[in-house]
Amino acid sequence: MTALDLAAILPIAILTITAIICMMMGTVRRETAASLCSTISLTGLAAASAAVIYQRSYSGLAFVDTLSVDPFARYFQLLFLVVAALVGLASREYLWREGMAIGEYYALMLFATAGMCLMAAANDLMVIFIGLEISSLSSYILVGMRRNDAASSESALKYFLLGSFATAFFLYGVALLFGVSGSTKLTAIRAFLYGGQNAIPASAALGKNPVLETVAMQSQFGFTGSMDLLLGAAIALIFVGLAFKISAVPFQAWTPDVYQGAPAPVAAMLSTAPKAAAFAAFIRIFMVSLGASAAQWSHLLWATALLTMTVGNLAALWQSNLKRLLAYSSIAHAGYMLVAFTSCSTDGITAILFYLAGYAFMNIGAFIVVTHVAGPGERLTELDDYAGLGFRSPALAALLTIFMLSLIGIPLTAGFFGKFYIFRAALDSGLLWLTIFGVLNSAIAAYYYLQILVAMYMKQPIDSAAPVADMPAGARTVVTVCAAATLLIGIQPSAVLRMAEYAAQWLPQL
Repeated sequence: MTALDLAAILPIAILTITAIICMMMGTVRRETAASLCSTISLTGLAAASAAVIYQRSYSGLAFVDTLSVDPFARYFQLLFLVVAALVGLASREYLWREGMAIGEYYALMLFATAGMCLMAAANDLMVIFIGLEISSLSSYILVGMRRNDAASSESALKYFLLGSFATAFFLYGVALLFGVSGSTKLTAIRAFLYGGQNAIPASAALGKNPVLETVAMQSQFGFTGSMDLLLGAAIALIFVGLAFKISAVPFQAWTPDVYQGAPAPVAAMLSTAPKAAAFAAFIRIFMVSLGASAAQWSHLLWATALLTMTVGNLAALWQSNLKRLLAYSSIAHAGYMLVAFTSCSTDGITAILFYLAGYAFMNIGAFIVVTHVAGPGERLTELDDYAGLGFRSPALAALLTIFMLSLIGIPLTAGFFGKFYIFRAALDSGLLWLTIFGVLNSAIAAYYYLQILVAMYMKQPIDSAAPVADMPAGARTVVTVCAAATLLIGIQPSAVLRMAEYAAQWLPQL
């Protein structure tokens, strides 16, 4: 193992070892496990973050060109680690309150984070698949962690069945793409499709790849349509697998049911980190590897972006349950990011990376507030339960207001600059109508976000409304950090923007 190999795998190894330790801690008394697992997981996440920073001294492809050590991977890995730290810190009192298995929870959260880190650094389709499976299997179990709640078990079953189908589509797409190019490595596929010097000659694969041999024989007689057909099918199948993970229409139906049934901190994680991991894989596969075939998938992305943000926002208008509302909101925000993706430009990639960072803070903060207000058993999640919250708990209502305004895209919040950079990238690429539809969707979204503010500040609490308890220290720290980051990114976005630009500029130009 070379020094580059060690640097590439070090953060993932640290997370895996920490997860195993947390799993072993699940055998001790719950009182001890509650304290130890939280501390151990945060320590492991900090050590993994230090390992990611250590990677700055290295650059290149590791493990026989299957992992990439680059700024793009580091950006996403740090984002995953921050999300896991915030969710883990906010979950400590929640786990105790709901009687959930503490050691297993933190172990699964760390395993999921390790899988996402693997996806972000992958330069091979099979490594992306392995990372996707590690993350997905852990997420399926996390959704069903409230074993005494029928809704949680139902959500986990739905997520598992639909996620398994989506993963199968992705794997079939990988098989077809291998049949076309003769390789699963993203850089080799890119070279093949661009026809560069490093492209894999068909003659080199004869006798090893029957599909490629057939295509090569057909090309001698002028029949090259089979390769285009196989490539189109591979793109479609891979797109289905990744579109499911980001909740893009028409593969979004699982999202509201899963978020509603999942433990609220798990829903906070599902709405941010796995989506970011899927976008990282999206960018590496479509922008880097399949850039030469952009004409075959750009129109598909255009339609998907429009449908995703429109369906998400229109469905959210009718929701009274805040977990379902935030689920449909996450669908709409995936649509906004697909707008930037459709631009097929470095500026579009930068906008996606910037938006993912800002969205992580505002959405996690909103879910943690919902977690606390919901109370034991998550019984208080309806909009009416927030009536008069501005008077019953002014500080909590003020924090939720910051997150809602940022989700709308009000100036001086992270959401404003996130949407600004997305729509600017789309306009620069000539996507005028898609930008117009995006702005109109943002106006529609303002209605259901403002409904929450109206309930908190302009409605009297119902007679049976229970007083809002003091927020535990861990959750209070998380929402404070999220609110501060949301405002800081909105007031001074340059630091995050520079990191996003640096990460995006590393990727090969289309």
